[in-house]
Amino acid sequence: MNIATGSVLNMAPAGHDWVIAFDEGDETQPEVVRPVIGWATVVEAHLTDGTVTTCVQPAFLYVDMVWTPNELREHNPAVSGFELRAREITRTAATEGRG
Repeated sequence: MNIATGSVLNMAPAGHDWVIAFDEGDETQPEVVRPVIGWATVVEAHLTDGTVTTCVQPAFLYVDMVWTPNELREHNPAVSGFELRAREITRTAATEGRG
């Protein structure tokens, strides 16, 4: 079976600790920040012996679909600057056990 470059082979769920941030091509607009919902194994290249190389990429919700950075760049070349970040947690007195 010939698997296309960019194909997602499988996906594992992500915890609630990660977001991905990127620009939509207009640097005057704030960056887009979306939750990472899973980690996808993506085909990077085909080797001459018939095997493929893979990488793990974040899968995230954007405009009512699940995307990986490679897929979104393919459909919107202006998208750039992908950055994975730990989700910011706002602590209150109640969550710290003081309330």
